[in-house]
Amino acid sequence: MSFDIVSVGNATIDAFICVNGKVKKGNLILPVGSKQEVKSIFYATGGGATNTAVGFKRLGLKTGILAAVGNDPGGKIILKELRKEGINTRLISRLKDYETAYSAILTGFGHDRIILVYGGATRHLGEERQVHWAWLSKTKWMHITSFHAKPEIMKKILEFAEKKGISVSFNPGMSEIKLGLKKLRLLLKKVDILLLNRNEAEILTKEKNVKKQLQKLQIIVPLVVVTEDKKGVHAFDGSIYYYKPAFKTKIADTTGAGDAFHSGFVASIVKGRSVEKALDAGTANATSTIMHFGAKNKLLTQHGVEEFLEKHETGRTKVKKSRITST
Repeated sequence: MSFDIVSVGNATIDAFICVNGKVKKGNLILPVGSKQEVKSIFYATGGGATNTAVGFKRLGLKTGILAAVGNDPGGKIILKELRKEGINTRLISRLKDYETAYSAILTGFGHDRIILVYGGATRHLGEERQVHWAWLSKTKWMHITSFHAKPEIMKKILEFAEKKGISVSFNPGMSEIKLGLKKLRLLLKKVDILLLNRNEAEILTKEKNVKKQLQKLQIIVPLVVVTEDKKGVHAFDGSIYYYKPAFKTKIADTTGAGDAFHSGFVASIVKGRSVEKALDAGTANATSTIMHFGAKNKLLTQHGVEEFLEKHETGRTKVKKSRITST
């Protein structure tokens, strides 16, 4: 079976816990030794690989996923859900010696969420069971997210993609970003689209200005995208600078917003659409997600993206374009 795209990265079980804690100077205050009542709790599957895979599939792409889960109830839940969505799971490794990754997401206190992460099986992709490279070769694109595994496996995957002529979109996590731009440069040269948030881009480039971040990174990667939460999203392809303001909406939970944007943006590029259209689709998908709890519950179909834009797009939120020269 061939794929339009394969998502690579984390596959987790997420527990969303709505708490009543107080926030002081950016810190959630929960007294040690106390027993805290929570407002609600619910479970969902998560992780960059499963979130984007579902996003790609709903947007009409033939989708696979490369990840690792444990041979445990959590792993079975993830596999069942992905198959229900119509995603091919043959590239997922079921590891006997490790448990499925798990996240406890503290939310509901009026600010951004806090995520407690247990890496589990996802940290051991390619160890107990080798990646099935022959199957992975049957894709046009790979979308690589952070999976906290050893850097060697990420390097192997990127080198494999380059050798096979597979296009790559890459959303590195902090474990990769902390390697620094100097160490990442050779890997980034194998990437077609780089997706970061503003904080990640600042750490990587040592630049505070978004345009300078874009220019510095675009010298290495053909298309760079930097998201900026409520302010919107920026992109640069070497000649045109794009800016898409965010839609104003009530936020229930921001978990999965980045993955929702990435799946909407990259799916549009895979389909041959413009950067402008990709920014529209990504922003619509992310906004739909943050209006509800759960990273996948409100991921949009292509028709859903069009309906969302028709309802919410205004002159203020349309993509702005200008020309700047990469230095």
